[in-house]
Amino acid sequence: MFTRTAPLLTFGAFLVRLSGAALMNSTECVDVHFVLARGTTESYPGTPFTMAEIVANGTSVTTNYESIIYPATTETESDSYFIGRAAVGSQVNSYAAACPESSIVLISYSQGAMIVGDALAGGGGDATLGNTTEPLISEKVSKHIAANVYYGNPRHAPYQSYNMGNGTWNVTGKYPRLSYQIQNLDERYGDVTADWCNNGDGVCSPSEGSDSLSLHTAYAKDYDPIAAAWILEKLGLGN
Repeated sequence: MFTRTAPLLTFGAFLVRLSGAALMNSTECVDVHFVLARGTTESYPGTPFTMAEIVANGTSVTTNYESIIYPATTETESDSYFIGRAAVGSQVNSYAAACPESSIVLISYSQGAMIVGDALAGGGGDATLGNTTEPLISEKVSKHIAANVYYGNPRHAPYQSYNMGNGTWNVTGKYPRLSYQIQNLDERYGDVTADWCNNGDGVCSPSEGSDSLSLHTAYAKDYDPIAAAWILEKLGLGN
């Protein structure tokens, strides 16, 4: 039966980790597989990569990553959101089927957080995001997801147990979640999710005058070590 702790390390894998090998872009089966979803206009692999590197360097188990393949152009003027949401479902489902013993860690930023969250919980629900949809990742596949981290999430929901960051416990993102989507996240992923949002970031915490780009681009600098330690704990590999 699959559990949310990584498999035991083989001797060969131990030697690879000791060598300080770089985190590789691959879909080969490993102990911990990172799925990264970059933000709007970022090149691959984007903001999530530095957090994944810290986690990988903090453990001796085998690791690699893949990026969600989508345009990462503005969701209001392109099909980027729809392509991205579908890609998350397809890529996560494919990896879980191919590598049932692996632990999957999702790390996403900005529009990337929106497409990951909507693949997990169901999406759509307004004029920009279209009709409501059901989750693209089944409850069976959800058991493979050991950790799910959002930075600057446009669908940040208030009063959730997994909300983290600077004074944003009670704020709502620019694309509010519908109640069934919040319920799906709570029930399937509440114990493995962390949603970091900075107060004043107009993407996850919009209010009058709250469009600070500096706050929206500060997540890696502000939270990577904390978020990485949280992921290691969820993997059962923390100190």
